[in-house]
Amino acid sequence: GGEFCGALAYYGVGTNLVSYLTKMQQQSNVVAASNIAFWQGTCYLSPLLGAFLADSYWGRHRTIVISLTTFTVVSVGISQ
Repeated sequence: GGEFCGALAYYGVGTNLVSYLTKMQQQSNVVAASNIAFWQGTCYLSPLLGAFLADSYWGRHRTIVISLTTFTVVSVGISQ
C-alpha cells in the first residue's frame, strides 16, 4: 500500500509540475523539462544519501529527524 501511494504521489506531482512550470511560472518547455529532470534526479538520489548517512554516521532515528527538519525549513522558506 505504501509503495502504491508513493508512486501515485511521485507521478501526480511530476505531471502537475509540467503544467505549473509552463503556465504559472511562464517557463519554456525546454527549461521546464530541465527543471523536472533535476527534480526527478533529486527524488531518486536523496534516499541513497539518507541511507548512507543513516548507516554510516547518524543512525536511523537521527536521520529521520534531520531529514524532516530540513524538509520543513525548506518548505516554509519556499512558500514565503
